[in-house]
Amino acid sequence: MSVFNLKSEEMPAALAEIQKKSGYTFIHRDLLSESLTHPSYAAEQPFPIRQNQRLEFLGDAVLQLILTRHLFEQFQEEQEGGLTRMRSSLANEAATAKYAVTLGLDRVLLLGKGECQTGGRKRPSILGDVFESFLGAVYLDGGFEAAQKLVLSLLPDLNDVRSSLQLEENPKGALQMLVQHWRMEPLNYELVSKRGPVHEPIFEVRVTVGQRELARATGPNHKQAERMAARHAYEVLSDELAASAGSQEIVVLDFDGVICDSAGETGASGWKTAREIWPELFPEPMPSPEQLAMFRKVRPALETGYHAPLLFKMLQEGLPMEEFEQRASEHYGRIMREHNLDRNELIDHFGRIRDQWIAENLDEWLDFHGFFPGVLEALQSALESGRRILISTTKQERFVKAALESRGVHFPMENIYGLDRRRPKEDLLAQLLEACPPAISFTEDRLKTLLRVETHAELDAVRLHYAAWGYGTASDLENARMDPRIHVLSLEEFNDFLAGRQPASVEHPQ
Repeated sequence: MSVFNLKSEEMPAALAEIQKKSGYTFIHRDLLSESLTHPSYAAEQPFPIRQNQRLEFLGDAVLQLILTRHLFEQFQEEQEGGLTRMRSSLANEAATAKYAVTLGLDRVLLLGKGECQTGGRKRPSILGDVFESFLGAVYLDGGFEAAQKLVLSLLPDLNDVRSSLQLEENPKGALQMLVQHWRMEPLNYELVSKRGPVHEPIFEVRVTVGQRELARATGPNHKQAERMAARHAYEVLSDELAASAGSQEIVVLDFDGVICDSAGETGASGWKTAREIWPELFPEPMPSPEQLAMFRKVRPALETGYHAPLLFKMLQEGLPMEEFEQRASEHYGRIMREHNLDRNELIDHFGRIRDQWIAENLDEWLDFHGFFPGVLEALQSALESGRRILISTTKQERFVKAALESRGVHFPMENIYGLDRRRPKEDLLAQLLEACPPAISFTEDRLKTLLRVETHAELDAVRLHYAAWGYGTASDLENARMDPRIHVLSLEEFNDFLAGRQPASVEHPQ
């Protein structure tokens, strides 16, 4: 890479590439230009131009807020100190410089001649600053959601971050947690020798798990030697487990229609939301059994949870079934335009209704959920065996967690990818493949989602499973069976596969 600034004729293509990598296209291009202008470059121009220090100031605050909120939501049992340390590691100079390089901001950054010649384009402090200024520009141009989407797309695996911090601060504790998680034999630290002069002793310690020696280390005292031995042992076990996990399958599951039969709860929450939007059309506090039955009938048209009140509005309008089957998306857009409904506000409204219902009558909310036979037992078995299970859903993550907890399944919050993250399912699958390319299976009851995954060549390695017991139609099932890429599973086959009793069978086209 050249140390000098790009030529003016090279810049448009480079800026287009930056926006493609970031997933955000600027409306106001002057903000983009300002974010990439270092003070040293501005100082050399014959006329005043805006440089990026003010945007850097803003971007730093935006980054802190996004990380604070995300960590707060993802690690609900972590205390303030742990959250603060994780946030610091994700927002420090080394981290922000890495984000800048990932996006290619180092290439398009405008530097003064002196900074160019003295290696400024590779200096972490300058790279970290330009990422923050770029983030500030995204925030001003596209709002908080655009900035949040950018940041979340760049973050490393948060579990790895937490493990790394724990290892640095308390290697013996980190090793103990690793051993307990994988149900290994007890750890033991043994002093092997003490040598050297009295004023400069050298202690040698070894750490074992059961009868196996993991590592040895030396230190100026017994405690330091144990810490170093624990760190080495942790690295040995982590490498072994990572190599073993590389050949194991990551299982990604949809929630509604695969694990949970939530048509009743979604319908009731949709009704309650519709009642607040159109009180004259939905006077009763809860839908009748007949109305819930009608909702269940049109449930296959639901694309995401907040569409539930719109489905009830469509039912109230008396639309024929063909409209639900063929033009549901068009009607969602029409109703939102006619009643001046904002998508994000509707999402928040729908979530607020659920939160209020849970706060006022948790037992009633839980009663509206069902779980498909045998799935919870198979899921619990999978978790206990150490299989890596992720849930990818259009439901808010806190509701998934609450529903599972009510049935005694303690699913890790950080492994639930829901509406809060605003991430398409194919993006999650791509991230998993990029980070570590093991076998990945994806089980979904919505055929459209599976077909959308098929359009991404980079996801060809993902095994696609269609949940025949979910909310799909007879036509969806038939089409899934005719697709050579899709494995059609019965509920019994899915439970066996999830619990590890046998691999998922494949229904071939007839």
